[in-house]
Amino acid sequence: MKTCREMTKLISDSLGRKISFRDRIELFLHTRMCVLCRRFRSNILLIRKRIRDSKALLGETEAVSIELPREAKVRLEEAIKRQLG
Repeated sequence: MKTCREMTKLISDSLGRKISFRDRIELFLHTRMCVLCRRFRSNILLIRKRIRDSKALLGETEAVSIELPREAKVRLEEAIKRQLG
């Protein structure tokens, strides 16, 4: 079975492209057992929905790219590392 770190990457990948049947099964089983990965997936889906909803409200049709400051990126990476162990 893959680690949580590998699963979070797979969760992100699965939102942008089709993943293999084996990966889908592993992801399904892992997220049934792991509350952190299940919460990560739920949060990612919620963020995507909120972005889509806000774009619809604003009437935007093009993708929006936001560049985070380096300090914010470092804080996010540290928080993820703490959660994953």
